[in-house]
Amino acid sequence: MILSFPSSKIKLYMASAKPKILLIEDDDDQSMMYEIALKNGGFRVVKAVNGKQGMIMALKERPDLILLDLVLPDMPGQATLAELKNIHATKDITVVILSNLNKKEVIEECLKLGAADFIIKMQFLPREVAAKAQRYLKN
Repeated sequence: MILSFPSSKIKLYMASAKPKILLIEDDDDQSMMYEIALKNGGFRVVKAVNGKQGMIMALKERPDLILLDLVLPDMPGQATLAELKNIHATKDITVVILSNLNKKEVIEECLKLGAADFIIKMQFLPREVAAKAQRYLKN
């Protein structure tokens, strides 16, 4: 017996099989640059432009990974991270900081708050960030 499925259902399954990343970044140019690299890396990408919107998207979308900038217009990324880790529904989502704040005390604070890693933007190409995202999802 041969089973037949409409191609639209196959495409829907294939799209949902890709890991989903929530990118919380307020800079449009950087957001677009990372979105393209992540999509080319095989991810679905949802975006938020501030911490509050990021919280809403995390609850709504339940991403596999969150890439979080620290300098956001409404609340610092550290506060967003703390909130994500204090909410039962989002506390187990892997959060990686993606920022240019290269200060030891900031990095340590974020790791203590529950970030899995701290990526300094200017030290990695967007495609390298996408490759790192693959590794975070395998752990």
